[in-house]
Amino acid sequence: MKVLLKVLVISLAFLLLAACGVADFGKVTARDVLKNNEDADILMYNGFIYSNVTDLDWIQEDKDNFSKGEHLGDIKKTTSSSFGFHNFYATVLPKGTSIYSINEDEEGVGMILVEIDGEVLYYMQLLEG
Repeated sequence: MKVLLKVLVISLAFLLLAACGVADFGKVTARDVLKNNEDADILMYNGFIYSNVTDLDWIQEDKDNFSKGEHLGDIKKTTSSSFGFHNFYATVLPKGTSIYSINEDEEGVGMILVEIDGEVLYYMQLLEG
């Protein structure tokens, strides 16, 4: 009986430790970003946070390699709250802004683009690490 109780207690302890682990499986969350920069220009697509990288030098130099791909959807909500930040929510982009995949010459760059008021903006997937 004591052995069963010890096994049960140890199992419960592991379960509690696992539950206290990273609930987002290592993904960067809106909360992570907005905690460090409340004015960040981010959006969520397919469970991942993307940040506006349009002004980075290498984007400006390589933007001819990126062309608009398929329509992925439209922004559903603009919010500065990280609570309940879901797919197609953004902090800056207005509701209705279309999001597109990128057809790129280089593979492996997690980017999407938006077109707003005739301007193309580039967003890069944020990864933990």
